Parts: sequence; C-alpha cells; structure tokens
Amino acid sequence: MRRTFSLLAAALVALLPTTAAFAQTEETIAITDVNTSRYDDGGKVTMVVEFRNIASAIDLSQVGVTVNGEAVDGVSVERIANEAVPVGVVLLIDASGSMAQGGAIEAAKEAAKGFVDSKRPEDFIAVVSFADTVTVVSNFSNRADDLKNRIDLIEAAGSTAFYDGLIKAASLYENTEQIQRNLIVLSDGANDLEGSTTTLQDALDAIEAAEVRTFGVALESSTFNPADVQAVAEAGNGLFLSTPDPSELDTLYSQIRRELGNTVVVRFSSPLFAPGDAEFGITYGQLSASAAATVPGYVTTTSQGAVPTTPETFAAPEGSTVNNSLPLPGSTLRWLAVGGIAATIGLFAFILLGAIAADREETFAKRLSAYGRRGGVKEEKSSFIERIPLLGRFTAAAEEEVRRRGLLGAVNSTLEQGNIPLSAGEAIAAGFGMSAVVGLVIGIITLNPIVGIVTAGVMVMLVFAIINFVGGREKRKFEKQLPDTLTLVSTSLRAGYSLLQAVEAVAQEAPDPTAREFQRAIAEARLGVPVTDALNGITNRTQSKDFEWAVLAIEIQREVGGNLAEVLQTVADTMLARNRLKGEIKALTAEGRISAYVLGALPFAMGGFLWASNRSYLQPLFEERVGQYAIGAGVMLMVAGGLWLRKIVNIEV
Repeated sequence: MRRTFSLLAAALVALLPTTAAFAQTEETIAITDVNTSRYDDGGKVTMVVEFRNIASAIDLSQVGVTVNGEAVDGVSVERIANEAVPVGVVLLIDASGSMAQGGAIEAAKEAAKGFVDSKRPEDFIAVVSFADTVTVVSNFSNRADDLKNRIDLIEAAGSTAFYDGLIKAASLYENTEQIQRNLIVLSDGANDLEGSTTTLQDALDAIEAAEVRTFGVALESSTFNPADVQAVAEAGNGLFLSTPDPSELDTLYSQIRRELGNTVVVRFSSPLFAPGDAEFGITYGQLSASAAATVPGYVTTTSQGAVPTTPETFAAPEGSTVNNSLPLPGSTLRWLAVGGIAATIGLFAFILLGAIAADREETFAKRLSAYGRRGGVKEEKSSFIERIPLLGRFTAAAEEEVRRRGLLGAVNSTLEQGNIPLSAGEAIAAGFGMSAVVGLVIGIITLNPIVGIVTAGVMVMLVFAIINFVGGREKRKFEKQLPDTLTLVSTSLRAGYSLLQAVEAVAQEAPDPTAREFQRAIAEARLGVPVTDALNGITNRTQSKDFEWAVLAIEIQREVGGNLAEVLQTVADTMLARNRLKGEIKALTAEGRISAYVLGALPFAMGGFLWASNRSYLQPLFEERVGQYAIGAGVMLMVAGGLWLRKIVNIEV
C-alpha cells in the first residue's frame, strides 16, 4: 500500500507543470528609499516601500507611518504603478550551451520579451547574458522594441560563467541613483567556467554591496543542483522559482512582475522641524520596517501635516537610454566614431593635399593649371589623387556629369571665388565622400539606415553651403577693399604708370584677396592675355558687380579716350559713399537682425535643453502624430518668419 502511494505521489509531481519555491517565505516589508529633497517645504518626505511575499491583496488603508516612534497623520499611499518612480531591472540570462537543448534558450528569450512588454514607461531594463564570457546585451533602456530586438540576438553556446554574470549585472547599478534595484537571474546549470577564480561568495558580496533585490529562476534537470541560484535569491531578499519545463518560464516571470508591483510610494509631512537624524517607520498589520535618514529641518511657521500635491521627481539611471539606446557597447561605438571622424578628416586632407600638390618637374604645366582648364586642351594630371585609379575615375566621372548638366562653370566659379584649390570633380568627391562617412557612422550608431541617409544628405548640403559661405566671405572682403584698390590704381596712373604697371602695383601693395586676384591677372597678362580680359577674369571669379563697373569704365576709356585716373577716382568715391551708407543701414537694422537670430535659435536651444534635461517630457512631440504635425507646422512658420524678417532688414543700396 505504501509503495502504491509513493508511486501515485511521484506521478502527481511529474504531472505538475511547474514547481515554485520562495527564497524567503516570510512576509516582510522594506523601505528601499527615503527622499527628503522637499523637507524644507513643511517636512515633506517620500518613501518607497516594498511588500515582499505578501500572498493576499494589499490594503493601502492599513499602511501607517511613524517618525521616531510617533505616528504621523495625513499619509498618502499610492501603488508604484501610478507613480513616476523609475524601477531598474537587470535580466541576467544563461546563454551557455546547455540552454540550446530542448528549446530552453528560445523559451527564455520569449519570457524575457514578455517581461519587457509588461513594463511601465518608467521602468528601465538592462539585459546581460553569460556563457564563456559575460555580455551586456543592452544597458538600461525603457524602449521595449529595442530591448526585444537585442534579446533576439542572444545565442546559446559555451560554458556557464554564472558568478561572473552576477557580478557584472550588479555592477550596472554603480552609477545609478533614485532607482529601485532588481535583478532576475535565469540559469539551468551551475558555474562550470574553466579557470575561473570567482566564487559564489564573491557574487553574493557584489549583490549585497549593490543593494540589489535578486530573483532566481532555475530550469531543473536531473544533473542540475539549483543551490547556487537559491542562495543568490535568498541573499537578495527575493524569490526563488524553479521549473523543469521551459514553456513555464513566462509564468514565473509574470509572478516576479506581480511581486515587483507590490511596491508603494508613501508621502507625508514629518513633525520634526529641527535638523538632525530621524528614524522613519512603516507599519502594515503585524509587519513593520524602519530606515534612518538625516533631515535638514524647516521653518516652523510653515503649515504642517498637509499632504504634498506635487509628486517627487525621480532621475532616470545614469547611462540609461530613454529615446534611443546604443546598438553596440560604448567603447566600441567610441572607437567607431573616432575611426569615422579620422577617416573623414583623412579623406578631406587627402583630397585637399592631392589638389594642391603638383608635379615639380613640369613647372610650366603647374603654372597653367592655376588658371583653370581650357576647352580642347588635354591637361596633364597634376595631382596625385588623379593618378589613383578609383578616386581618379570617380572625380573624372563627377566632373563629366557636372559638365553634361551645364553646371561646370558655376561650380568652378564658386570654388575660385572661395579660393578653394579643388577642381569640380575633386570638390564633389570630397563633399560626397565626407558626407557618406558621416552618414555611415550615424547610421551605425542609431541602428537606423534612414537616419544615416538623411544625415548624409544634410552633410552634402552643409558642405556646399560652407563652400558658398566661404566664397561669399571672400567676395565681401574684395568689395570692401575695392574703393582703396581703385584709388591706388588712379594714383598710380596720375604718377605716370601705365595701366599694367598700376595693376601690378595693386598686386604688390593690396591685402588679400585683392592682391591674390590681381597677381593672377598680372600672370595672365604676361602670358599674352589682354589687360582688360585679365581684369574681366577677376570679375568672373569674384562675381563682383562693383568691379565689373570699374572694368567697364576702363574699357570705355581705352576706346573713346579720356582721363582714366579721374574716372576711376570718381568710381572709387561713389563706392566708398555707398559702402558708408550700407554700414549705416546695417547699424540701423542691427536690432531686427539680432531679433531674427534670437527668435530663430530659441526653439532649437530650448529643444536641446529639454532633450538633455527631461527627455521624457519632450518624447511625445516626436513619437505622437500630433506632435510631428506640430513640428512640421513650426518649421514652416519659422521659415516664413525668417524670410519675412530677411526681407525687412535687407535694404538694397
């Protein structure tokens, strides 16, 4: 009869889908955080309290608070699900080779993803796997989709570095504050890493030092002794759950989630107005807990006993990602970013130096190359970049495409205006090369190819905008120096110099960019180009209307005669008076221009500040459709307002 009863009992145990044991069966409560940051406002205190292993539903009305043993009235108690209190959870998953059997690793990943799906926006989850080595699959993040994608990357192979995994998981809380610390460890085998010097006691010490509440989940088998997992759960004041069936892991994770939900936020006003040490207590039926804290005191005239209406603010864990989490470890991304930046700088320097370097043996060809390419004349390759097959073909193809579209003259004119020593093909190669590298780096960091492509496109526009800006700056300098230039030419003519000698005097005496342009004109004139044509070349390169008028006056004088020195002096005086009028207008419109700059930069400055200080507040603006419409409408209104202000302050003279 006894043998029959034993067989029946064994059969019943075998039929049970899961068995669960508590690491700590005693019902307890614990104060995990005491926040006195608002104590000067009437002694307001916020406490976070965990109800551990409470089988029945928690009656919040039975929660009491004491301060130095005296009961406090006006206590507000809310479940953590209704509060913006950040909760941290590290999912430590066994990824050793034994987990590959029986679909254990897939069941573990599905259970972990189910746990992630049930999280609150204020919950920050990190994922760590251990096999031969310990891998931080994801640092703290509250993005469910990103966390689940990373969990899917876990593969089972190798030995079981159980102790090392526990130490690494606990270390993730080193730089975090004001966050509830929890660790869920899943394993199907004991620590068997060959050559490891880490012991179970080392892991328990790390958990105790980090003050992490630990939950142990064991996948039972005939060869597995879950004593280590149970010891870890007991040391971390958590639950120990076990099952022989991997499909039941989701149920065990749900039980842990319910246990984590048995946390409340208690708010009250302390009667202690003097600064000093205080002992805060919490009671619930026969259960009690206490925690010591130092209070700063408050002014006694402030009303006491009022329940705070503004909830305490809690900071997200340092290093956590709210809107975007890193796809790779931080050190890898840093090296990747440094490599990308170095490649970008190297490519730019390579192309720039290649455009500047010339064949020293062909001096005459070098001098001719400075004046641009002439149609019908095949030039020798003067830069080493053109001798590199891949880059040479790319620059040649780019230049041919620009020529075919009729834009070669405009591109060359822009480069010459900015004094950028690149041909059209080389400039395009430099711009698109740097943009592609930057877009690739950003795409890898964000793990989003669309962001990378958009970044590359923005970089292309930025590069050519910089080239245009440099050209415009050189043009403004040239035109600012133009009255003095014409005065110098006029004075030289009065002194008896010929026009060519007067131009040469400007090339020697004037500052850059005027001297540079006139030196080029002198060089062209010495090679047989008429002086007026050489001066027209300056007009084409600088795109200066003022200098075009001066050259036109010179051409008219050479055809019909007259006093060229007097004509140039009159033109110089006219330009000087106009420049003076432009300066007065610029001074009078300075307030409007500064207003435009401030109003244009203000939304971006405030957005950047909020993104850095309170990203969750700004998050709906980018994630919700109404917010995206608002951004689009705001951008269009800003563009319209900028054009309007530009029209107001830009007065043509």
